[in-house]
Amino acid sequence: MKVRFFILFSISLLVLALFGKAFADARSYVWTYEYITVDRGKGEFEIYFTLSTPDIEKVTGNMISEHQFELEVGMTEHFDFAVYQVFYQKPEGELKYKGYKLRARYKIGEKGMYIVDPLIYLEYKGVPDFSKHGIELKLILAKDIGPFNISLNPILEFEREQEWKFKPKYAVGIGYEIYKLLKVGLEAKGGEAGHYVGPVISHGREDLWGALGFAFKVGEVKQGEPEFQIRMILGVGF
Repeated sequence: MKVRFFILFSISLLVLALFGKAFADARSYVWTYEYITVDRGKGEFEIYFTLSTPDIEKVTGNMISEHQFELEVGMTEHFDFAVYQVFYQKPEGELKYKGYKLRARYKIGEKGMYIVDPLIYLEYKGVPDFSKHGIELKLILAKDIGPFNISLNPILEFEREQEWKFKPKYAVGIGYEIYKLLKVGLEAKGGEAGHYVGPVISHGREDLWGALGFAFKVGEVKQGEPEFQIRMILGVGF
């Protein structure tokens, strides 16, 4: 079952890579969002692969993997919409369905109109039986200064199982474009459960790109939270 599943997605990705030409949202970071949406009438397929461990000193045999498959479509020049399907796998365990996400992004104004470029990000997280709910609101503030980019994401997260819980978070990235196809940077993210920092590298163009980032804990993290994470994102526009 798992082999067939990954073969199907691999074939889909290959077809899109061969025949898709579009201006999508090639990302410089893996945790932080920039002032980017998919162009109107265009689409993008993205694969997220994240590895996490609760003990950075015992990585072998102690990694949890998460797989996200995202399809996003540009509705207008300022607004796009996306659907995620999320799966996870514990060490030596089976691949299991975790849930789905619905996401909308809206760019405010035009690039360079304000001191920083603002974007509104709204996401709903759910499971098939509606027993859990999550709402995530981000204000994305970004600025390009020559080859440098600075992006700040204040995050308000609301989760409900038995009752609603509020979790403020943040993500921030600083990147440098070495040349048109290659960027490097540093990201930080965190909240009440812990704080993380690590390097990130991205490569590719708007219709075919990849990014790889690392997150190392800074200080102590809440019990059960990861001490170290790796995330890779691949995107193909069509």
